[in-house]
Amino acid sequence: MITIFGANGKSGRALIAHLRQNGFSDGLTAVLRSSEQADDPFYAEHKVQTLTADVLDLQACADAVRQSRPATVVSFVGGKNSAGIRSDAAGNINIIDALAAQAPQARLLLVTSMGCGEQYEGMSDMFKQALGEAVRAKTEAENHLRQSSLQWVILRPCGLGDDKGGSHTLHTGLTEIPRDYMDRNGLAAAVASVIAAEPWPSETVYSVTA
Repeated sequence: MITIFGANGKSGRALIAHLRQNGFSDGLTAVLRSSEQADDPFYAEHKVQTLTADVLDLQACADAVRQSRPATVVSFVGGKNSAGIRSDAAGNINIIDALAAQAPQARLLLVTSMGCGEQYEGMSDMFKQALGEAVRAKTEAENHLRQSSLQWVILRPCGLGDDKGGSHTLHTGLTEIPRDYMDRNGLAAAVASVIAAEPWPSETVYSVTA
């Protein structure tokens, strides 16, 4: 059973499509912001259960975890809601805490971005000015996850586009941040490869490029 938070974004949808197209037949649950999103035929077509939860509400996250009973959780959560409140830190921290309380044996794969954590100081001033707020918030979520008792993996993709390519490379200890973009299908393939990895590479941070 895989539960996906942030499933309605392009990356979440790409992961759902990739898993189904590559023979993944186990249960998939998409956690969505609104019931209107759940009406999208995409989810029924891909045989995906849907739940609605505001990730800024810890109890809603806990309810989603309890109802979906996941073995693995993937979070693509990020960005701001209609009120301008950013979910990159608070939303992901709620997911982490809900998982620790409701399904502590589950694995969490947190998708953030290049430039987080120790990579931040190596980023350009232009990058920091444009994306610094989001990256700092994602780093806060990463740090909270590192301090938890969960089994976790962090994926930091480079910039994402829609060029229909599907290649990906996983890096550990990447020192030079590439300027290139990668396709979301490549990110989906990277996430799927980590989900399927045996043994599970717990407490590993991967940078992801095309």
